[in-house]
Amino acid sequence: MRVSVLLLLSALAAVSSVSGYNILCIFPLPSRSHWLLAKGIVDALLAADHQVTWATPYLEKSPHKHLKQIDVSKTLDVFASIDVSKSSKWDMSITLEFFRNISLVAASSPLVREALVKEKYDAVVTEWFYSDIEAGYAAVQQVPWIMLSGAVMHQYMEYLVDTVRSLPVVPFMTNEFPVPMSFRDRLLNTFSFGNMMYYIWRDTATAISVYEQHFAPLAAARGVSLPPFSEAMHNISILLVNSHPSFTPAISLPPNVIEIAGYHIDEVTPPLPKDLQEILDASPRGVVYFSMGSMFKSAALPEKTKHDLLKILGELPYTVLWKFEENLDGLPKNVHIRSWMPQASILAHPNVKVFISHGGLLSTLETLRYGVPTIAIPVFGDQRCNAERSVQDGYALKIEMSPDMAPELKMALNEMLSNDKYYKKVKSLSKVFNSRPVKQSKLISHYVELAIESKGAYHLRSKSILYKWYELWMLDQIAAVIAVLFMFYVIVKKIICAIIKKLTKNSKTKKDKKNK
Repeated sequence: MRVSVLLLLSALAAVSSVSGYNILCIFPLPSRSHWLLAKGIVDALLAADHQVTWATPYLEKSPHKHLKQIDVSKTLDVFASIDVSKSSKWDMSITLEFFRNISLVAASSPLVREALVKEKYDAVVTEWFYSDIEAGYAAVQQVPWIMLSGAVMHQYMEYLVDTVRSLPVVPFMTNEFPVPMSFRDRLLNTFSFGNMMYYIWRDTATAISVYEQHFAPLAAARGVSLPPFSEAMHNISILLVNSHPSFTPAISLPPNVIEIAGYHIDEVTPPLPKDLQEILDASPRGVVYFSMGSMFKSAALPEKTKHDLLKILGELPYTVLWKFEENLDGLPKNVHIRSWMPQASILAHPNVKVFISHGGLLSTLETLRYGVPTIAIPVFGDQRCNAERSVQDGYALKIEMSPDMAPELKMALNEMLSNDKYYKKVKSLSKVFNSRPVKQSKLISHYVELAIESKGAYHLRSKSILYKWYELWMLDQIAAVIAVLFMFYVIVKKIICAIIKKLTKNSKTKKDKKNK
């Protein structure tokens, strides 16, 4: 009897170990912050006992037993060829070409192509970042496509899964406009979105060619037909977005759009390394944490700027932790530098008073998670918009990145450390940010599973994508009403003309009879 029970338990364990779905995650962006976003998705799926194949430029040394990794580190070569700090000066054409090239390197990988042909997956997860050709992965596999927007919800995401509704009321992507927007801001907002859509429309022929060139042979090898690009790019089962109403304007979303902002942050904050724990614990007056993120190096600042910053930081009656990639001479006693900092664990410490940040989205979300006021020094991309939104929300100050920014930073530090309104505001928003009925990791696994089990989550998708643009704007209805009114006008006009003509004829006949 005991042997039978053990055999039954072993059988159940064996079944449960393979009961999860087989999911392909393609995240080729060569950026540590985007790797964190990808890892948050992968970890949530692994925690739900799914098998995950992860195409990434950064391989984990000790992967989970249910994780297979595909090396797409050649995308690092594409990234190394540009100066990211100058990306804000790119036009949309250069941006689309650059990120399409990253997508192409991943799609050209022999290991990725082999997996697409030889393996059978239950779903595909990709991240949208100025490239739509990732639609080909799910199209070849003919499985539900789950898309991640690493940025906040914006109008192009609406275009992919719904109709664009928020343009008149919500700033577009990197626009820094306050809400409500003025007439000028709304006009510029429409122009910004229109400009992007123009370049994407102009790029359509290239995108179609690339999509068919890379994925048609793979579809043929699997014995399936590749759907048209125009159909595949909108065939999104679930859209996961890095948004939350605590820091982005609330907008109407279809049920298949799920807000999961902050999902990349560990639900249980990891402990600090012993040396940092001792420094933070020994700083009861307070700690200023300074980090410019993973892409911009503080060590790249001009020598004079570094000297000026060290001077003002050294004058503070607080401990300073500065993420700095090189050794610094003449380091003040209160300033501690490290090439890497466990940011979330630092921000979670109660002695941290201010976070000097570049305003990246992940740093902004961590600020809200742990309730730390911010001084933002944006450099490029969405950082300016994130910083401006934080200022408008009342828990941040913004200064411009420049060689002579030290005096302005000193003023901002004095203001923030002497005025508790920033602290109170961020604590209030942190409570809203953290008050959620379901953990983000559970949302991720739930909706991926739902997409698989419902064969595409069509019941959650907006029906707007089934209609043509002129039908959504009701132009065909307006045209029909105008046509009916015009016909009515013509008929009434003819009737009136006929009546007038008849009356005129009768009058003339009577007049002629009278004259006779």
